[in-house]
Amino acid sequence: MMTPDELRDLCTGIRARSKKGGPPPGSPEVDEALVASIEENVRDYRLTFWTKSRPQFPPDDLRPLLPLMGWLIYEASLDRLWVVAPAFGTLDGDGGEESRTAIRLIRRLAETARELVWPEFGPRALGAIRALALVESKRDTERGYDLAWQLHREAEERYASYLDSHGNSPDRDRYIRDLHEILLQLALAETGTACRTAERVISVWDKQFQEPDPDATTRSSERWTQRMFRELGEGMEIGERALKEATEIKKTHGFVYKVTEERLTLATGLRNPAIMTCRAILLLYSLCPEMERLRPAPPPTFTSWADYQEKLLTRFNNAFASLCDPVQHENGGDWPLNDEHARSRVQLCLHLALITARHSLPEKVVVDDTLTLQVLDDDAVEAMSQWLAVKQNGKQRGDANTIGSATKPDFITSVEACRQDPGAAADYEAWRIRWFELDRYARTPERRASIAKLFGVSEQTIPEPPPLS
Repeated sequence: MMTPDELRDLCTGIRARSKKGGPPPGSPEVDEALVASIEENVRDYRLTFWTKSRPQFPPDDLRPLLPLMGWLIYEASLDRLWVVAPAFGTLDGDGGEESRTAIRLIRRLAETARELVWPEFGPRALGAIRALALVESKRDTERGYDLAWQLHREAEERYASYLDSHGNSPDRDRYIRDLHEILLQLALAETGTACRTAERVISVWDKQFQEPDPDATTRSSERWTQRMFRELGEGMEIGERALKEATEIKKTHGFVYKVTEERLTLATGLRNPAIMTCRAILLLYSLCPEMERLRPAPPPTFTSWADYQEKLLTRFNNAFASLCDPVQHENGGDWPLNDEHARSRVQLCLHLALITARHSLPEKVVVDDTLTLQVLDDDAVEAMSQWLAVKQNGKQRGDANTIGSATKPDFITSVEACRQDPGAAADYEAWRIRWFELDRYARTPERRASIAKLFGVSEQTIPEPPPLS
């Protein structure tokens, strides 16, 4: 069996591989040999310690190994997850093979997590089941989304079971904290799957989900709308739960600046859950008019759909505040949003500006010296669009995410219905045409023709996206 020091070195070595600049020399590869060693160690735990008596708590010799093995399974599965390409089932050649090899290893790590004895003492191993759920969602097929949700449910159930089992366990507070920290990662993945499913369906509806028969397309669209609304609602709820747990962790234990065997939640730990929760809320808000058409009665406890939308805006403001919450480095200096998070913040505000009439953010948001946001009106829409379209190092700074890429007609109609100010119904269509370059698929073949057909305009009226150098 690997010693605690060997396990610890592997964990820190694998985590170091994810840093910018590539893996450091000598860092451990997550490959067949390492996964086989993990499987062998977990099997030895069972053969050596899982005796007929099966005590309630792990023996003293095993107790220090379980948290470290859970961490190793977590880090190894996360390392391989980044290798898996979207829509990997359609890929040929080296790219497809690299994804499939990574997926095989993640599957084995998830199965090893299920076989871990006294798993409540190595809760980070749940990260492998989380990674497998994200792999399934990356299939970008209905079957893949179904499998992803099954795995999210499994991870949730195991989390709840592990939490219950620590009623009188040794070092109970430490393991309860560990479970709360891993919940943040489980929630982030579940909310992310809800958003990924909806965003993919809405953005490539014309190519992947539209049926040849118009009646079948109508039925499929209505079914997908209701499914997305349900899943996004669940994603929002668990995202908000994650933010609440993270806030409690921050208040009770404080965040950390380096992941160790003791702690998992970094000082920036609120940012990703906040972004995913805001994305889910905005998509829910956008779907409300279409849901009202399909189901006139609003969600339980709400008097109207407009009442529900108003509550969604309050929930957005709360989650968005977590994203904007100032963070300091260990030395006390400001820890600004990274480029990806800064881009996401602008994308969220742009989406919100396009579905509401002059929404005001609770506080002024200084993006950089070229863009400050508070009142999200038409001027802010243009400023944010220009900010995203800026070219940096031969790349466009960002696209407009789902709001700039939708091809599902019912979603577009629903977005147009969200605006309450007179004469605003055409604003979204005009913006899509004017800012076609912010469509995430703008540079793919036939996309311009598809958008022209969708909005009933001549292809020549849609400006070609500028070339990227």
